[in-house]
Amino acid sequence: MTQRWTVAVDPKVCVRTGLCVASLPAAFERDEQGQGRARAESVPASEEVLEIAESCPVEAI
Repeated sequence: MTQRWTVAVDPKVCVRTGLCVASLPAAFERDEQGQGRARAESVPASEEVLEIAESCPVEAI
C-alpha cells in the first residue's frame, strides 16, 4: 500500500506566487482568484511534494 499525504494550501497565508503550481502542476492548481490549491485532498507521498511544501515562501502548504 502506498503512503499518502493530506495536502492543503492555507488561503489566508498564500500570497499567490504560483511556485507550487509552476513546480508541480500535477498536484497544485490556481483557483479563479489566482490562489494556489491542491488538486486533490491527498497525494502519494514523495520527495517532490515535500520539496514544494518546504519551498513555499510563506509556508502556506
